[in-house]
Amino acid sequence: MSMVTTRSFSSQIALFFICVLLVCNGSNSLLLAEDDLQPVSSPKTRTVVAEVLEVEGDFHIVRGERGEIRIEVTPDTQVSEEFIFGDRIKAVLLPNDVAQIITRAGPNEPIGTSSNEPSEPTPTPTPTEISQTSEEDLKVTSPLYKAYEVPKVRVIIADILMVDSSFYIIRSEQGEIQIEITPETKLSEDFKFGDRIKARITPADKALSVVRAKKNELPGIHDEGTSRPTPSISISQPIAKTPTPLETSEAPDSQTPTNRIIVADVLMVDGDLYIVRGKSGEIRIEVTPKTTISESFDYGDRIKAEVLPNDKALTIERASPDDPVGITTP
Repeated sequence: MSMVTTRSFSSQIALFFICVLLVCNGSNSLLLAEDDLQPVSSPKTRTVVAEVLEVEGDFHIVRGERGEIRIEVTPDTQVSEEFIFGDRIKAVLLPNDVAQIITRAGPNEPIGTSSNEPSEPTPTPTPTEISQTSEEDLKVTSPLYKAYEVPKVRVIIADILMVDSSFYIIRSEQGEIQIEITPETKLSEDFKFGDRIKARITPADKALSVVRAKKNELPGIHDEGTSRPTPSISISQPIAKTPTPLETSEAPDSQTPTNRIIVADVLMVDGDLYIVRGKSGEIRIEVTPKTTISESFDYGDRIKAEVLPNDKALTIERASPDDPVGITTP
């Protein structure tokens, strides 16, 4: 009888130790599983600012600072508008070059690529938090606010190079721009080559209104609503007298245009015209009998040209490897 009791007690002890071992193993497994868990975050993206070379189906082929990039557009891609050859775009890309967002690049955004740090997923707001948040707060705090912010209307003051049906080709500080005239465009008069105009245009380069620029309005581009510096005006009048608006508007422009040094890649040579791609778009350089050319140039050559304000070249030579693409004054 005592032997049976001893065996039962031993069995209970053995069963107890087996249970302890099982509990310890389970705890270790849980700890290992917790160690393996990693916080989930958005994939690292990059922002590309480049010029569109071609739109081919679901792909935007662009030229960046290091060559061509093939950007894939999917049904999930947020595209602000349709883009065509020559448009400068700003795209947020995943590592596989699939676009999350494509918008028109701003005038001051240089061509290039920058990395974006992956963002942690934001917690879903509760209904109470949503009801207490104003629409303006939601706009400002949204991570995509800047990407989807409605671009402002631009005001362009420039000289007309060509009138082609419903388009005005103008010369701006950033190169040539093609402005589309629509039935809704308000025109103060008919314009022709050489006229200096002042145009309000949309981000898609459609004109809202076109009027003749005043003599004291300098060429340039700015967002509507921002002020631009006006040239100082010297009027021979007594100090006590304030010039009238008529006298101010008729005063001569005090800033004389200067020559430019253009370093750019040749896109095409068409007779007496060199069409080149600079840092801010295409530029047409005219060659005259007085132009000094160091050699014959072709597509892809990088040239350095001294150009008059009317885009007539004084000299054209091959740019050195250290000459960056851009426009400077001599």
